[in-house]
Amino acid sequence: MKPQSVHILGAGIVGLATAAVLIDRGFDVTVIDREGPGEGTSRGNAAAIAWTDVAPLASPGIWKKAPGWLLDPLGPLTVRPSYALNILPWMLRFMRAATPSAMKRSTQAIASLNALALPAWERIWERMAWGNHVRHEGCLEVFDKTSQLAEARSGWQRQRDHGMDVRELSGDELRDMEPDLSPAVVGGAFIPGWLHIDDPYDLCRDLAAYVTARGGRIMKGDAVSVAGTETGSIVRLREGHIVKCQALVIACGAWSKWLAAEFGDDIPLDTERGYNITVPAPGVSFRRFIMLPGYGFVMSPIARGLRIGGAVEFGGLKSAPNWRRVDALVARAKRIAPNLNADHGERWMGFRPSIPDSLPVISRASAGSNVFYAFGHAHHGLTQAAATAEILASMIAGEAPPVDIAPYRATRF
Repeated sequence: MKPQSVHILGAGIVGLATAAVLIDRGFDVTVIDREGPGEGTSRGNAAAIAWTDVAPLASPGIWKKAPGWLLDPLGPLTVRPSYALNILPWMLRFMRAATPSAMKRSTQAIASLNALALPAWERIWERMAWGNHVRHEGCLEVFDKTSQLAEARSGWQRQRDHGMDVRELSGDELRDMEPDLSPAVVGGAFIPGWLHIDDPYDLCRDLAAYVTARGGRIMKGDAVSVAGTETGSIVRLREGHIVKCQALVIACGAWSKWLAAEFGDDIPLDTERGYNITVPAPGVSFRRFIMLPGYGFVMSPIARGLRIGGAVEFGGLKSAPNWRRVDALVARAKRIAPNLNADHGERWMGFRPSIPDSLPVISRASAGSNVFYAFGHAHHGLTQAAATAEILASMIAGEAPPVDIAPYRATRF
């Protein structure tokens, strides 16, 4: 029987996009979050709608780079020594996901989801009248080493194979587009279909306002237990409330693992700790989103200034931030933008919910017919949030989803 009301655990970008789609389809919607709309990982997102990015993190070539990265505690990919045993099972699954055949499956599944991503966002933005906050400037991939430039060409071809426009450019052509790039830049690519937004935190808050204006509810609450019932499920909150749910969506990002376990699903979910700095007056001016694949980070011009962030640190949810990683990001950014001044910026660290095959879990729970999952999007949370919302809305309404959801099922592990 189709539920009339839906509770969503998590007011990040995925949970809020899901709330917006569901409320427009006539569902009674309540979003529960311990902090508030966009106050968690979504707040520090790099702001890209990266629908052209179809490559999983796990790939055969990554093992050539990983040993050097792992030996550098401030490099693009690192594991805190104290967390090495904890992450070992995840890493073993990651190795299996990096075989050529597994990578091909993951790439196809990412491409299928990303093909829905931009149209799904455009439908939400049209209803919200939010289009003036979207920047259609494209993305530049930039390299200062000819060896890394050569390695990138196979990835660009995979993108072209999926119908995406990728144009290789020389260093001079890149500097013509973005004069603040260093003379050391040897080449890269322009991806015109890429876009980014003014600020992901603003989008989260505006989505929350959109939902409440249509009769939805946003409430603060910290879930301490969940359980199925004959008629749906219940959520117990630390604040003492017990919430009865007809349908429940778990969209708690990196904190979703234990909730899914309560419904019979053992998900290999861990967190990639991501760092960034947002500089209001950076001394350089970029119109376009700049990716630095060789260094594992990005430079994103947003309404608040220039956001420099990325890289991957495995260290769990409890370790204190290592702010030296931000210093390392800035030092590397200055190789590409020598006039950058990041002396006065806001530093941030967040938890990307990551699964070894780089695919999210968008699925019905194993135990609980009206319990649904929407987490594990890693670097594509903002990109895939609206597509995830439309898939979930179809499932909750008892309709066929717009894409084949088999690659994203919780039971695939």
